[in-house]
Amino acid sequence: MPIGSAVHLQQSRKWGVVKVANIPYSITKQEIIQFLGRQARLVSPCPIHIIMERSTAKTMDCYAEFETVMDAQEAVTRINKVAETGRPPRLGNRVVYVELSSQDELLKDLFPRAKCVSWQGGMSIALPNRDPYSTGFSGFFTSEEILGAIRHAEIPHRSPFCAKCPQRTYESTISTLYKFPWYATTLYTVHDRNTLFEMVNRHIKSLVFRLKTTKTIGLDQRLLRELLHAGLNCPTFNERQKFTLCVNSEDISEILKFPDMGKWFPFDTLVKMPNFDEDTLLFYAKLISKGTLHEQRTPELPNNFPMDDFGLESPYGRIWFEWPQEAAKRMLFEEAVQCEMVNLCSLVLTGCINQDKETTLGIEHLSIGSTPLGSQTDGKRTTTISAFGTERSDVIEEETSSPNVDIYATPRRPRNQHSYSGTFSRNRLGSIGENWGQELVLRPSAAGRTARPGFLGHHRNTLSSPCFLSNFSNQGH
Repeated sequence: MPIGSAVHLQQSRKWGVVKVANIPYSITKQEIIQFLGRQARLVSPCPIHIIMERSTAKTMDCYAEFETVMDAQEAVTRINKVAETGRPPRLGNRVVYVELSSQDELLKDLFPRAKCVSWQGGMSIALPNRDPYSTGFSGFFTSEEILGAIRHAEIPHRSPFCAKCPQRTYESTISTLYKFPWYATTLYTVHDRNTLFEMVNRHIKSLVFRLKTTKTIGLDQRLLRELLHAGLNCPTFNERQKFTLCVNSEDISEILKFPDMGKWFPFDTLVKMPNFDEDTLLFYAKLISKGTLHEQRTPELPNNFPMDDFGLESPYGRIWFEWPQEAAKRMLFEEAVQCEMVNLCSLVLTGCINQDKETTLGIEHLSIGSTPLGSQTDGKRTTTISAFGTERSDVIEEETSSPNVDIYATPRRPRNQHSYSGTFSRNRLGSIGENWGQELVLRPSAAGRTARPGFLGHHRNTLSSPCFLSNFSNQGH
């Protein structure tokens, strides 16, 4: 199916790793790449990981990932040969130390607060807690670390290390997203995923604001694109979360490329699977919209779609799943995925059954009053229905509408009542104001109505969906 769990496709990497120690605080990724040389076979899209202490924003050591272990060993040998001539390798005014490392050391330094965890072959293994004074494994990061990383981006003048290298906190977030052990679905919760999403979302907002108001060396559009792509490539962020990141980045090209259906993605821990086109997704969305689901099946995962708002339209039907905060804190990501997969399979199965029933009933209704060959005649128009459900009309004299045929004709709707097609015109994007809220809501006519509590422009206001109207008005667009 085009909807499923992308984390179960993830696996630990066996790339070679080189460690560069004693680097300057203000070092950049480009300087590290130049130091390693043009012949270095680095991986993509994020080969350089400069470790930052999240509580203080202090720059620690640097790790570089190579395609193979042999490539990493070759780079270490080549660089250290220079030291044999009496010229030790330098970065800036510091002598640096280059040595062969591993994925285990990289992950251990990137997640230093993870207790009772052993890194073996790039895999995270939870260990039993034998210390009576320790809480044991409680996640790969702490809330204090995430709060510190957010503050370094939003209040950089309070950290002396941010003044030396303002881009470091954003680079640390990029490395965290790419190197987080997403494959270990039994070692993190839905709340951990939401916490990382909140950090990325606020980092994008703060970076966009600083790019507009100041000209700081190290902060540019390239860094913003790298941060955005790290969020879009995250296997646990659902489609509506990714759409939120695109909107807050104000990157018009990414917003234009984002599918219109992604704004209404109804699942929380499931995502759109790769290598599926939009037509396949639309086919399953129609089945889901026709499906039924018993609320008693998953009491902790309620359907938060506003059932009393009959004017709200979604290509997936009247469903919107999102784990409540308390349930997300205790629900492992593996358990959440299994629960939502059960709901998805139930919706698709019942949707197929209901669609078959509608098709059967439609053929039976059209067959009432027909001749043995399936022809219906009203004097001036003859409509012939074949055994395959196709319809052919032959005009005899003057073209008139038949009452029997009009019953099954699709009613026409005014253009302003159709759902938003998902295309943005550059003229309307040029004036960012009220048009933003109208463009980003599927039904533009609903933007002017009074929104219910918790809903803005008939789009739910949650952690995983954009606050279309309020966000842009508060930012002064």
